[in-house]
Amino acid sequence: MHIKIGKHDWMQVDGDVNPGTYGGTIAKADGHAIELLKIQPVRYYVGDSDALDVGVPFWTHEGYFNMSDLNLNNEDVKSALEYTGLLEQMEDLRPESRAMAIAVSLLDYGLGYAGPSGWAKDIVPGRVKWWGSERPRGWRYLEDEDKEFRQLLRENR
Repeated sequence: MHIKIGKHDWMQVDGDVNPGTYGGTIAKADGHAIELLKIQPVRYYVGDSDALDVGVPFWTHEGYFNMSDLNLNNEDVKSALEYTGLLEQMEDLRPESRAMAIAVSLLDYGLGYAGPSGWAKDIVPGRVKWWGSERPRGWRYLEDEDKEFRQLLRENR
């Protein structure tokens, strides 16, 4: 089965249409590798009370995968695709979509590493083509969660 890494700037590839509240994954590809950033709103994952202990609205998880990492014969790839339920769908995808599906599955499976945490401006790497926006936007697309988190902090001082 043919796999090809495309070329594109940062774009949302997984998650919710409201990634500031419910999380989402963005990716950038250069034809040789795919760089991913899974945005995890702290309140969504641990609730308001524990989020206050964390002190910032976002955590991230990062991954960087090249063609050898995305090989369908790789045991991690097989396990990740089974974990996400995408193994049976690989045949139906275009080669570039296969590569992205594998990369997202690997990240969701737990491969990768802890990324930056903080406020939206601290975690968004630049302009992103978000699912809920007609044109690429930067960190301000997530700023509603920043505002709600600041309000939570004020209410609990």
